[in-house]
Amino acid sequence: MRIGDTTPAGQLVRNFGNAAEMAKMYAPNVEWSLPPSLPFSVPMKGYDAVTAFNRSVWSDVYFEDCTVEILDEVGSESISAVRFIYRARFRATNQPYENEYTLFARHDDRGITEVFESLDLARLAQQAPG
Repeated sequence: MRIGDTTPAGQLVRNFGNAAEMAKMYAPNVEWSLPPSLPFSVPMKGYDAVTAFNRSVWSDVYFEDCTVEILDEVGSESISAVRFIYRARFRATNQPYENEYTLFARHDDRGITEVFESLDLARLAQQAPG
């Protein structure tokens, strides 16, 4: 990567809060994995399942006006990764949320085929609404 370049993983994270833009980046057979202790099937398989998950995150859990601060971004032709701070407000309480995440994306000429998302689950539990 050259200075100023962005990767598919970085572009995806920069679109957090905008599920429609995120959906444009996916291959038809995309899969999204979260830590197995969260209440989601692992991995979520297929375009419909992944886009439904994305829409639910920003219509049920967080407001769309979230922000990301990219800390690290690396990539090649087939895989990229970002480490970032995610900041948002919970819809249930309007309280702020902040956590560090890492996201890996595999991609090809069809778009993003796999997403692996990791976060500090203890910090999530400390901040999540009752």
